[in-house]
Amino acid sequence: MIRSLAGATIVTPDLDAAVAAYRDFLGYEGEIGALEKDAAALWGVPEATGARIATLHPASGKKRFIRLVEGVPAPDFRPLASFGWTAIEIVVQQVDRLAEKLADSPFRIIGPPAVLDFEFTDKLKAMQVVGPGGEILYLTQIGGEIPGFDLPTADSFVDHPFIMVLASPDIADVGSFYDRLGRPISPEMTAPVRILSDAFGLPAEHKHRLATVAFDDCSLLEVDAFPPQTVARPRSSIGLPSGIAVVSLFGDVSALGANGPLMGRAGEWIEFLDGGECSINNKNL
Repeated sequence: MIRSLAGATIVTPDLDAAVAAYRDFLGYEGEIGALEKDAAALWGVPEATGARIATLHPASGKKRFIRLVEGVPAPDFRPLASFGWTAIEIVVQQVDRLAEKLADSPFRIIGPPAVLDFEFTDKLKAMQVVGPGGEILYLTQIGGEIPGFDLPTADSFVDHPFIMVLASPDIADVGSFYDRLGRPISPEMTAPVRILSDAFGLPAEHKHRLATVAFDDCSLLEVDAFPPQTVARPRSSIGLPSGIAVVSLFGDVSALGANGPLMGRAGEWIEFLDGGECSINNKNL
């Protein structure tokens, strides 16, 4: 029932500043509009009606989007401290050059470029940053094909999102949920995740449990097992979860009787869109 990743929605406190940051430093472009009453009602957050919103696309012209909605995150919201959507992974061409560009920018670097420590490959080099709304971005350079994974190429300096990272209390429980949506989860693996260890005061070499769910069109879900002290995601001033609020997927869940967003097992909000092309604009979510 799930086909592929469409995009992600972030609550950000200053829309103009966030749009400028994504434009000037990541090359994303889009128009600013307002969230209509019907769209806010569909999400179940009528208090978000009229909120300023922008749907941004990479310079490559790829269909996947990052959507910014203006709202104030909860005072106790902290990146990497709560369950739900925790990071957006974006494919880039040259991560070292990008790190130089972001050194003095609204994107705060929390993990400098490094080859990811996976047993099955050394072809992934990534950095991690915190964006204007407290969103975590993984900016990843793919150095070649990796057996068993369908990964994209970057057609612009910073291209489109291709992985969503989910903070979960129970990988198996999350796996059963996505299996019901037609996408089985992989066997678990372990790997150091430095920014997660830093956030919870764990040794840098600590190996975290994770698994993946493969979608179509070179897109994936990564499910990370977060420590027991992780909390539920607090809501923002407009009713949406703080930080990365909603992930949009192309697919059809009519068989489940879903009406509006679906709530996942880790508290993640999922929006399903019909069709294989993103027809979303600022007036029709």
